[in-house]
Amino acid sequence: MKFYCSVKNEFKEEPYLQLPNRSSRVQIAKLRSSSHDLGIERGRYTKISTSVSKACRFCCDHEQLDCLLQLPNAELPIIESEEHVLTECPGYHNIRARLSENLLNLLLLKEYSVIMHSCHLPEFGKYLTDCSNIRNPKKTLDN
Repeated sequence: MKFYCSVKNEFKEEPYLQLPNRSSRVQIAKLRSSSHDLGIERGRYTKISTSVSKACRFCCDHEQLDCLLQLPNAELPIIESEEHVLTECPGYHNIRARLSENLLNLLLLKEYSVIMHSCHLPEFGKYLTDCSNIRNPKKTLDN
């Protein structure tokens, strides 16, 4: 809900609903409503340690995480949150590097509400789709 509140500040139809690309609309809707597959959301529905289940799939070694957290003075893992994926995670660096400078600056400034009502919305939708494809690679006949 925290992310949703950062992008929705008035009751009206949202511009992303008019995007021609269905995948972009779907990914933006998933991000806004927290119905995505990021660790912060998936971790709410698992029975294992919450910090382990919410850990970033690219920044943390999940196999060793349980053991490491048992150690005294162990640092908590990096949580795979919306903000982490959009602005920090090295797993998406190559995609972020292809973003326009204006959109990248808005992301780094965490101006999500501005993005949702700007000319950068189609590019943002494609960015979210590309990020989702990295997390969930499509299976080919060879797999």
